[in-house]
Amino acid sequence: MAMDGWGTIGSPWQELSYLDRVLGLLSRPVPVGDGLPAGLRDELRELGVSAGRPLRRKRLIEQVWQRKRPLLRQLGALDDDPLPPCA
Repeated sequence: MAMDGWGTIGSPWQELSYLDRVLGLLSRPVPVGDGLPAGLRDELRELGVSAGRPLRRKRLIEQVWQRKRPLLRQLGALDDDPLPPCA
């Protein structure tokens, strides 16, 4: 996956799909005290989200959403659909 500091990969739709997948992984229930799996840490790092220090999943989800919101706005401006994107 080619990264340019923003973590863009191919088309905006591909990046949106990738962000959705990462959000899905972050929002899965886990036992208290379990850390992030190494693969998920790598994906967060590729997105530019720091998962190096112990952060709560809620904070990591917020950081990924900070990446997703502008992308949704950008894609919404390109879309002829009268309904705005929602979470």
